[in-house]
Amino acid sequence: MTQGIEHHVPVRFCLALGFFLAHLLLTSGAHAQSTMTVDANCAFSLSPSTTTPAVQINPQTGNVTVNSQSGVNCSTPSATLSVPPSVALNTSFTVTWNSNGTTSCDMTGGTPGWAASGRSTAGSTSLIAPPTPQTVLFGLSCNTAGPPVTDSKSIIFAGEGGVNLIVPASVQLGAAFTISWTSTGTISCTPTGGAGTDWASQQIGTAGNLNLLAPTTEGSVTFGITCNTGSGTITDSESIVFIGDGCGAGLPLPPGISGFAQQTWSTLYGAQFPLVYSTNRTFSVSSGQGLRLALSPTLPTNGDSPNGTLTYNEASAVARAGFMTISRCPGDFRIAVLNQPPGCDGVFTPCTNRCHTGPEASGQLSLSFRLQGSANNVCNMTPGLPYYVNIHFGGTTKPGPEGAFCAGAQCAIIGGTQAFYSQELQALKWIEGDMLGITQADSRVTTVPISALTVTPEP
Repeated sequence: MTQGIEHHVPVRFCLALGFFLAHLLLTSGAHAQSTMTVDANCAFSLSPSTTTPAVQINPQTGNVTVNSQSGVNCSTPSATLSVPPSVALNTSFTVTWNSNGTTSCDMTGGTPGWAASGRSTAGSTSLIAPPTPQTVLFGLSCNTAGPPVTDSKSIIFAGEGGVNLIVPASVQLGAAFTISWTSTGTISCTPTGGAGTDWASQQIGTAGNLNLLAPTTEGSVTFGITCNTGSGTITDSESIVFIGDGCGAGLPLPPGISGFAQQTWSTLYGAQFPLVYSTNRTFSVSSGQGLRLALSPTLPTNGDSPNGTLTYNEASAVARAGFMTISRCPGDFRIAVLNQPPGCDGVFTPCTNRCHTGPEASGQLSLSFRLQGSANNVCNMTPGLPYYVNIHFGGTTKPGPEGAFCAGAQCAIIGGTQAFYSQELQALKWIEGDMLGITQADSRVTTVPISALTVTPEP
């Protein structure tokens, strides 16, 4: 007997088959409950049921349809592939297949040991998962008297997995910053959190980095990442503190100062602060004005120390006294803000962060800084945030936040960053000797003409 949906067979044969089956159904209860098999796969029972008959004959065309016990049309070839949705790396798993109305089956794709031709129409095989995370498609194609019937299923192979999200500790409001992440044993990753930024809306891979803009509101924001391992999810989260510069509006000018000239460190010195060490520049500031030198500290990648001393000295006979600070705010000489903790004197109460010159300033300005680690009585800065070096020559002879002195119409200083010194007195000794050539012959500085509000690179 030939099976198939609406298969066309001779009418005389169909009528004979119909009378034969009807005879079986009506003449014997035992025959009515017997089971027959079609193509060695599809079992069906002969039954007198009028709602789900095992055999149906179209009286107009003579076509025959055979139905299984479960209602499946045995006359239609089919192929079904069964796989686990996910499997741990390097473990065994089983793939099973079944088909109806087929003669043989071919396997495609999959992991080693799956792909083959001419396999049986039903069966199962045991395989080993790969050692690396991936999603693999298994294919099944079974041959029939007509077109082949197919099925395919995917398996996610993954391990326990790990994920690491890397963010900066703090970022200034509105500034650009970078988030990076790595993961192992993962199939996909999704960003979460990051209120006030575009982080959560990004399409990301299992590893990479992304540039974002900080929000406009201060506070701590949690950034998260969730990665799929195939057998579950893993997460990581980190927080960033978004901060303003704390400058407010209209910082008071020192006495005798009407304004500031502004320059940029990277433009003048050819690299991001604190580089380049021992490269000096001459600054000329008119009487009644101060200098703001904008910089953004970075950790050197060429092996240089990220710590050092910022030193300037008078470059002509007219400079008698000056005062220098490092601050997040331009033109900031507020000692109460620049000393941390507030009220420390650096002697009896150590200052954990002193970002201004002390009473030793008398034309020689020296201020130690740290970009990595911490120490008392130095200026500790956070890489990536904007800062300013502020210098002024004011209206008194006593150097300090409210007073400094320049005898002429122009005040000139020369210097830059120097190698790390454990004490400021060592830095001052170097200034007197090596930088100005007083005690050593190989001075790195030559005399240059001074012009108002100009900066002259030194050779």
